[in-house]
Amino acid sequence: MEIKRFYTGPFQTNSFLVWNDNKEAYFFDCEGESLEKVFDFIKENGLDLKYIVLTHGHGDHICGLNKMKANFPEAKVYIGEEDRDFFYNNNLNLAPYIIGREFKYEGGFKTVREGDRVGEFTVIDTPGHTIGSKCFYNKENKILISGDTMFKNSFGRSDLPTGNGRELFKSLAKLCARLPEDVKVYNGHMEVTTIGDEKRFLSSQGLI
Repeated sequence: MEIKRFYTGPFQTNSFLVWNDNKEAYFFDCEGESLEKVFDFIKENGLDLKYIVLTHGHGDHICGLNKMKANFPEAKVYIGEEDRDFFYNNNLNLAPYIIGREFKYEGGFKTVREGDRVGEFTVIDTPGHTIGSKCFYNKENKILISGDTMFKNSFGRSDLPTGNGRELFKSLAKLCARLPEDVKVYNGHMEVTTIGDEKRFLSSQGLI
């Protein structure tokens, strides 16, 4: 699989375009509306965008969704079952604080939970940053899309709506116990890391 990172909004959130040898593509998280460079890359490389996947429902991960869906109407949208109300509730998605205006997603979507498949990725429930935060794991290519659950020598906040610190640390421990240490972790705001590096960091801090 190939992966390219894009920044599409003011918070410099990582959005990842992932595609396989058949040029079937996934777009993980969609912060802002400056998406022309994403559209151009997809077109120039002959990719078929099939999946738009949200790791959780905060505004800096979903506020470009209406524009993305308008340009790729055939792509299916996925979000964690427990975060579905973030598409409509600005007290949950915090869009007024993040982009300065309200946000509501206007299209269809599917919800996912532990063990579901989105194409070649398996869903892992990782609540804590939000109640419905999910990670997406591709075993064959040793890729984890972690959103704001696991960062490089850090982790997401748990003090925002539906967040829970105890659940977050349980989710981090779950990832470290379940996945091989050489799995690459592509996260929402920092550089790429690995499960092994984060396992050592979290253990050294007494967090797992």
